[in-house]
Amino acid sequence: MKLARTKNTMRNTVWGAVYRVVTLLGPFAIKTIIIKKLGLEYSGLNSLFTSILTVLNLANLGFSSSLVYTMYKAIVEDDQDALCAMMNFYRRVYRIVGLVILGLGICLMPFLSHLVNGECPSDVNLHILFAIYLLETSLDYLMFGYNTAIFTAYQRTDVTLKISTVRYIVQFILQAAALLIFANYYAYIIILPLVVIPNNIANLIAARKMYPNIKCRGRLDNGTRSDIYKRVWTLFGHKVGSTVLVSLDSIIISSFLGLTTMSLYSNYYYILTAVNGVVEIITNGSLSGIGNKLITDTREENYRLFKIMTFGWVALIGGAAACMLCFYQPFIAAIWLGEEYLLDIRLVMLIVVYFFSWMFRIMQLTYRDAAGLWTKDWLKPYVGMTLNLVGSIVMVKYTGSIAGVLVPTIFVMFFVYFPWEAWVLFKYQFQRSWGEYLGKVGLYILLAAVGCALCYGVSRVLAPNNSIASLVVRCCIVAVIYPAIWLLCTHKTEEFRGILKLLHRTLRKKGNRSS
Repeated sequence: MKLARTKNTMRNTVWGAVYRVVTLLGPFAIKTIIIKKLGLEYSGLNSLFTSILTVLNLANLGFSSSLVYTMYKAIVEDDQDALCAMMNFYRRVYRIVGLVILGLGICLMPFLSHLVNGECPSDVNLHILFAIYLLETSLDYLMFGYNTAIFTAYQRTDVTLKISTVRYIVQFILQAAALLIFANYYAYIIILPLVVIPNNIANLIAARKMYPNIKCRGRLDNGTRSDIYKRVWTLFGHKVGSTVLVSLDSIIISSFLGLTTMSLYSNYYYILTAVNGVVEIITNGSLSGIGNKLITDTREENYRLFKIMTFGWVALIGGAAACMLCFYQPFIAAIWLGEEYLLDIRLVMLIVVYFFSWMFRIMQLTYRDAAGLWTKDWLKPYVGMTLNLVGSIVMVKYTGSIAGVLVPTIFVMFFVYFPWEAWVLFKYQFQRSWGEYLGKVGLYILLAAVGCALCYGVSRVLAPNNSIASLVVRCCIVAVIYPAIWLLCTHKTEEFRGILKLLHRTLRKKGNRSS
């Protein structure tokens, strides 16, 4: 069975965009209300608990990605018995994971006070708050959460995105009302576990309606189970590595620098993750399509598309970095919170570099994940995790600054993760030298850096103030200078022409469907 990749990718992308808009504006409004009505420390608590629960989600181990990858082959062969057995297996795994997360969270409760440097808000109990957050995460696994796998495997994540969009609209409205009416943090967070239940029931109903023949029955054969377990243990390392690189940064900042510093950083980090979410719509919507294409198309065709997608992706990430560098300060000062919530511009630059180092490698990760090559770089996350964790703790003690946490993370992403992942992809999937690729990516990084530097330099000259007018002028500067740099330097390349053809073909197909 060959999936309708273009059609599925388009609707996944559209609903991904809608979902991202909702989950961008909603938390933005809620975070603003929390800071204005309750204070910075409460916003810091929110970020701290989210980071802790992200670490606890390591109990998932990697079953989600591993099982969805296994499903690709069964879908191509239209083997419904195998899919039913996989869903049955997945249901059992999710229930176990939910219970493990619940147990680990309870064991962690006595140590919560050690994760906050300084005083916690006096009118809240850390343990009660954490228990409510923990209940939300556990329920997501225990109540039919496994159904999302079938939508991902069939490249119909638009279905779960629609359901989640409704869930979050209702959640944000209720939370905003609770904060404005009661100005109470407990009233705000008690809504979190309550909205999980209808959301997961809706996913269950949708799965049964769209795929009535895919039911939780049967057992996986020993070979398939063994293959899944092998991938799971490898993916566990990758999950640990990515979690340490991202989530533990926030925990370290809270533990060594306090909730107020944590909250100031979380304002910038929130915008960073919002931008991440918007640009990652492209990869999230196309992951299963790429997995299907790797099975049905030739290696040369896949490599050609990979080069084109990498070119477009790094250009996009560089543009996002230029926007963040030029817009961060005037947006926070003039539109959102005020001058007193600004970080030093040198820290802002470091945050932008952190964003780029995280995001520029996503396309090669998407291909690696779609090809199921997790076992080939199993050692990488442990090396990166060790370097990052030790480096962050040592440097944050030495500098007493957020920079001490960010620098080791940036180093690991650029000089450990990126080359290691590229080597694995080229050796085992494309089976060719990676020299050309490294050269091109190096050039793309240089172009992105030059574009960002020019945009910021011109912005500082023509619009130096942190005002709304300055923000408007900076938007125009970035919109002109950054694309011009890329157009002048790459318009004759094969990758540039490939991007234009890909966009033209996609838009033409969309126009034909509309007519």
